[in-house]
Amino acid sequence: MTTTSIRLAWRNLWRHTQRTILMIAIVAFGSWVILVIWGVTDGFLRSMTETQMVYNQGDLQLRAEGYADDPVPSNGLTADQVTALARMLSDASVGATAPRLEAYGMLRSSYGSGGIVIRGIDPSREPLVTKMQDTILEGRYLSDSGEIMISEHMAELLDIRLGERVVVLAQGDASTNSRAFHVVGLFASALGSLESTVLVTLDDSRALCEWDGLTSIAIGIPSGASVSRNQDTLTASLAVAGIDGIEVADYFTLNPLGRLMMQGTTIKMIPFVIMISLMAGFGVANTALYSVIERTREFGVMTAVGMSRKLLARVVLMESIFVAAIGFVAGGSIGWGCLLYVSRNGIRFGDLVADFKGLGFPTVIYASTSGWYWVAAFSVVVFTALVAAWYPARRANQLQPVTAIREG
Repeated sequence: MTTTSIRLAWRNLWRHTQRTILMIAIVAFGSWVILVIWGVTDGFLRSMTETQMVYNQGDLQLRAEGYADDPVPSNGLTADQVTALARMLSDASVGATAPRLEAYGMLRSSYGSGGIVIRGIDPSREPLVTKMQDTILEGRYLSDSGEIMISEHMAELLDIRLGERVVVLAQGDASTNSRAFHVVGLFASALGSLESTVLVTLDDSRALCEWDGLTSIAIGIPSGASVSRNQDTLTASLAVAGIDGIEVADYFTLNPLGRLMMQGTTIKMIPFVIMISLMAGFGVANTALYSVIERTREFGVMTAVGMSRKLLARVVLMESIFVAAIGFVAGGSIGWGCLLYVSRNGIRFGDLVADFKGLGFPTVIYASTSGWYWVAAFSVVVFTALVAAWYPARRANQLQPVTAIREG
């Protein structure tokens, strides 16, 4: 009986090619939209977090409590805290560490000046935590005092070329300090917030700020390790070592807006997917119902010659299942191809994120290609197809042969 219903349903579909193609196209479009929207949205959020961690912040940061409220060096880690943290980190073995001292300042060239964030780093340890060395467009990475790396954007803004001399100004303990540097490298700003960041050695940053401590210690977690688990380990290690006034900041602590964006995006995605599902469902249901009404006389004749109404309903239901399956495979395949392309080549926003530099938006967004998107899209399509086919199948099941022949 099942084989018979399958054969009849398949034959009936292609007796009306245009109608069948229309239903398949509706399901395919819904599948494509669901797959692409989930992949691009999730990819955007993942790109934002991973780009921040890989090129800017590291996986975790140790910093003084309250520093975020007033981010000046004097509110950062003292020299004694840095020494205690170094001992604690050597015992915790959570990953690579990189000391930093950041301050606001000004960069001055022969052609102008601009506000910057001065980031003092240890050139030998920073590459173990972030990959700023991979973004160098011209020149080389820092190696000694008196050298500076600036973004390509800042170089164009102030007409600075590789090897030229620039002056950096920063507020010290009692007065404004200035120091001359030679530009040894120009890097591409993977994040809008890095366009105004310059890299100097830790010693030069300390001389400018007149601060012997640090503002943070960035930590790089080994690939595959759990960031939250290492965060808990560091928090416990701080308590055991008796070090007070230090927080272990993850991505969301460093970027509070990122958490709100992820939560808000997830909530907004639900009604959007429901809307797409309803659109596909109503399209299939409307076409399937029209198909049943159009073939009322035909169905009446079929039941009159001996076909059971249950078999007839099963045929109508199988037609909808075939349409949903073909549409899902077609739309899902095209959608998956789009996700693979965007995951490799990305979507470049360029100047479109210029107004959101402080939010940490990456300039290139890569889609995510998780297999769960297939599961989500398949679940939606199957549910929609079954719901859409229910009423037409029920109507077919209730047809009376004589009435159907007369009405048809």
